[in-house]
Amino acid sequence: MSSALYDGFIADYYDESPIVRGRTQDVAFYRDAVHEHGDPVLELGCGTGRITLALAEAGHRVTGLDISERMLERCTQKRAALRTEARERVHLVQGDMTRFDLGQKFRVVIIPFRPMQHLLEIDAQVSCLESVRRHLQAAGRRFGKRSGRLILDVFQTDAERMHDPTYQEEGPVTEYAMPDGRHVKITERVTSFHRAQQRNDVEMIFYVTDARGKEERLVFAWTLRYFFRYEVEHLLARCGFRVSAVYGDFDRSRLVDTSPEMIFVAEAE
Repeated sequence: MSSALYDGFIADYYDESPIVRGRTQDVAFYRDAVHEHGDPVLELGCGTGRITLALAEAGHRVTGLDISERMLERCTQKRAALRTEARERVHLVQGDMTRFDLGQKFRVVIIPFRPMQHLLEIDAQVSCLESVRRHLQAAGRRFGKRSGRLILDVFQTDAERMHDPTYQEEGPVTEYAMPDGRHVKITERVTSFHRAQQRNDVEMIFYVTDARGKEERLVFAWTLRYFFRYEVEHLLARCGFRVSAVYGDFDRSRLVDTSPEMIFVAEAE
């Protein structure tokens, strides 16, 4: 996974976007899961700390790992604003989620909000999950409880987005104002489909207008890997995990055809 992807302009606009600010149900889900399974917690792809810092504020010890220096800088700034006791529960690490060695064990490892979908190749996915398992493997013995848990979420793939040319047309996503007065309008389009590789090339386009009316067009381009339920279950089994729950949304409802999410809870065997 390349650090360059999130080290560009996207870090400046990430936290204010309604796409991010509007995601609250997953924060509550992960907070409840950590309360159930215990800490310390490791979050892979922690970004600017939306979930990492919420867990710390809820009283949990949490390590956030991300490959992007700029996203971690934002997270560090936000951490500084926490109460002292919450701030001291947060440890941030710049690293690659496909290969890391933090020298400690965790009760829970979480991969929220799509980082897995940036891992395009099976080798990278397996390397990530094997690294996770090494950090959970001995947790049960060390903490005198059940073995550690991995919890990850990916979106449930919409079949039309795999091939329908309608999605190649630029369409609106959201609009919002930045604290400095800039107005941001975001659109999105799929630039190419790669069904055989289960990937879409996507552009998220930012139209930014400053207080003086000067306009700027910024393009955030990336490739997104989509998954299917049993593919993920087999991938987890291959890497030494036993799936204990699969949910279709953060209210813990079962996975059905119309579910927006696929949330996997897996135990390291």
